[in-house]
Amino acid sequence: MASTLAAVALSGLAGCEGEKSKAQVAADAGALDAGPALPVVGGKLGAELAEAASGSTEKKGPAAGGTAGGPPESGVFSASEAAAALPKDVPYKIEVIGDGSEPRARLAPKIDPKSEQKLDITLGLRMGGPQGLPNLELGVSFKAEKPADAPKEGAAARVASTASAAPTRVIAKITSAMLASMSIGGPPKQLADALAKLKGSALRYELSPANAVSNLQFELSKDADPGLQPLIGALGEAITLLTPPLPDKPVGAGAYWMVTDRVVASGAQLLVLRYRVFKIEKVEGGVVSLSVDTRQYAEGADLKLPSPNGEVTMTIDRLDSSGKGTLTWSPSSFVPGVADASQRLQALLVPPGATAQQAAAQRSVAQVELTAKFAAPAAQ
Repeated sequence: MASTLAAVALSGLAGCEGEKSKAQVAADAGALDAGPALPVVGGKLGAELAEAASGSTEKKGPAAGGTAGGPPESGVFSASEAAAALPKDVPYKIEVIGDGSEPRARLAPKIDPKSEQKLDITLGLRMGGPQGLPNLELGVSFKAEKPADAPKEGAAARVASTASAAPTRVIAKITSAMLASMSIGGPPKQLADALAKLKGSALRYELSPANAVSNLQFELSKDADPGLQPLIGALGEAITLLTPPLPDKPVGAGAYWMVTDRVVASGAQLLVLRYRVFKIEKVEGGVVSLSVDTRQYAEGADLKLPSPNGEVTMTIDRLDSSGKGTLTWSPSSFVPGVADASQRLQALLVPPGATAQQAAAQRSVAQVELTAKFAAPAAQ
C-alpha cells in the first residue's frame, strides 16, 4: 500500500539516455528521458539541454561561478561560498532595500496565544513533469503551543525582560484532506481513504519575533501512509515560503526587503540557500498586501536520489529555481490569510566523475514544482 501510494503521488525525478552505467541506475529510479523533456524545459536549463542535444560541450556566457560576491551562475554554491553568503550559525538575515513611502510603521506580529487560525490550503507537488497526484485540498488549524514549563513565581521577573524575544511555538494540524478536483465518480476509494488518514498529521515550528519560521518538524498521524510524507514536507515548505520575516524598522507602501535563509526543497530533498524579496503593494485597514519573488541555489553539488537498489548520488551541473507569490499579512495571524504562490526547481544532473563528453551524453533533468493557495475556510 505504502509503495503504491508513493509511486502515484511522487513519480520519479529524472532520467537519461546513454550506455547502461551510473546514469542508467538513475533512470531505474523512475527517471524521465531528457529527450522528451526538451520542449517543456525553458530558461537557462532549456538552453543547456538544447546545447547537450546538439553535441556541443563548450561552455558559453559567464563563468559557472558567476560574478564575485554574487550568487553562482551555475545555481550551485560551493561550501565556502554558501557559508560566506549565510554563515551556518545564522538562521536568516533581512536586508531592507527600500523603506517605501510615508506613512511608515514598524511591522511586528501581535499574536494572541489563545487564538486559532483556520485555513483551506490547496497544495500541488509535481515531480518530473505532469506526474503526481492532482492538487490536494487541506483543512489546517494553526494554534500556539503551550510552553513546556511555565516560569516559577520567583523567576517571573528575571524572564520578563527576555519574554518579548522568545519565539512562539506553533502547531499546524491537518483537519481534513482530499483531492481538490476529480472526474465524475470521485477518487478511487483506496486513495480517498489514504488521504483521509492524513487527518491529525501536524507540523510544529517556531515563529520568531521577526515572524521568521524555524525548527520545522513533521508528524504523520499514526494511520497515515508513510508514502505521503513528502506532501507534509511540501505543506511545510509552503508555510515557510509565504510567512514573511519582517524588517526591524518602519516601512511603508512600496518598501521591499530581501530575506536569505536555508531550506530543504520539497521533492528533491535538496538543501538550498533561498533568497526571497518581499514588496509591500498596499496597506489597507491594518492588512498588508505583499508580493514575493524567490530564487534558490543548491548548497553543494551532490543530490541523492532513491532507486530500487538504494540511494544514487548524482552531481548537479546546473540548477535553476525561482518562484512568485502574493499574500496578505496582519499582525494577529500565524500565517497569511490569503496567498497564492508557485515555486519551480529544475536541475541538470550528471553521474559523479563523468568526463565532459560523458556528461553531455548522460545528462538528465530533475523537475519539481510546488504550488500553494491559502484561503479562509468556505462557509459550511
